[in-house]
Amino acid sequence: MEKESADYLIRRINECPFNRHNGIRALSVTEGEALVEAQISETSNNIWHVPHGGLLFALGDVSSGLAAHSLSPDKVMTINGDMQFLAAAPGAAFLRARGTVVKAGHSTLFIRVEIHDDSGLLIATGQYTMHRVHERRNA
Repeated sequence: MEKESADYLIRRINECPFNRHNGIRALSVTEGEALVEAQISETSNNIWHVPHGGLLFALGDVSSGLAAHSLSPDKVMTINGDMQFLAAAPGAAFLRARGTVVKAGHSTLFIRVEIHDDSGLLIATGQYTMHRVHERRNA
């Protein structure tokens, strides 16, 4: 992947209002892989004072979408996501998600995600399915 393409994708992720609101930002993207981070704040936590599962799911979704988009000139959208929560992350300053494309078909991409806390502990894994939104052309 060319540096300017990677920089463009990272900039798009980092300018997204949803991502900014939730402390999510892209760190890197290469062909078929993306690393995304979420800074943890008081508003990131659930009632048990650990990062909310919804934030982990969103972090996995963003890393998956970025990894998928690195292989597709088309728009991509999530059609399915599945997350396994393995451990809590009390006191974590940030979480990092790595999305890796496992299979890229003509219209569907399958992505594996691992989320670690700032100590390196694996706290969640996930699988996401993305759909390439091919632009329709008039004949």
